Amino acid sequence: MSILDLGNGPSRPSASGKSKKAILGLGLLVAVLGIGSTLASTISINANQAIEFGQGVQESVYCGGGQKSITVTPISAFSNSETGTFGLSEIQISDIPDDCSDMNFVIKVYDSSSPDPKRLAYSAPNSLGLVNVWWANGCPDDEPSCRLSQSLGLVADGYALASAMTQDYSPATGLASVAADNSASFTVRFLSGRLPSNDVRKIVIETQEDTFGFEQCVAAGDCTEN
Repeated sequence: MSILDLGNGPSRPSASGKSKKAILGLGLLVAVLGIGSTLASTISINANQAIEFGQGVQESVYCGGGQKSITVTPISAFSNSETGTFGLSEIQISDIPDDCSDMNFVIKVYDSSSPDPKRLAYSAPNSLGLVNVWWANGCPDDEPSCRLSQSLGLVADGYALASAMTQDYSPATGLASVAADNSASFTVRFLSGRLPSNDVRKIVIETQEDTFGFEQCVAAGDCTEN
């Protein structure tokens, strides 16, 4: 499990003019938990420094039997509404190693006061509390017989599918979308009722064995079972 700790602070546009949110606080906290093991460690990075939306931060997740590095980039956008607030518009996961292919990335966001994850998107009557992304980019070099071996023509360059549930497939239609940027990156975009940037304190990313993605890929005709 990887935790990106953003802290709380005022919003401002970046020097480049893009709509980004500056966060002042405790800095960045990364926690790595080995799935199915007792491995646990806590690493403090950039303590007491400003962390800005739009800034990629390297974190660790558990894939392929060990800790692997990825880069997490939260992005905010200005909502031209009555309140005129910044909201969490995207989360990009990049620099994904091959060992994390055919895994689920469960993404949740927390504020500084509640143990419950925040609502990421809302469109009455539906809301989104998490995004579970199945990611595939082919087979690791040491696993030539992996179940994606017959589907490399479509998934080798990156394939992402999102669910609103941790175990089953539930499309997040109208709330969030996901797309592969390249063979090592995907971006989740929140479409409506975005979470205000001031409520974003921690972004938690958990990796787990796939529970829905490959099955849906086969059903869509994009993957072939061995």
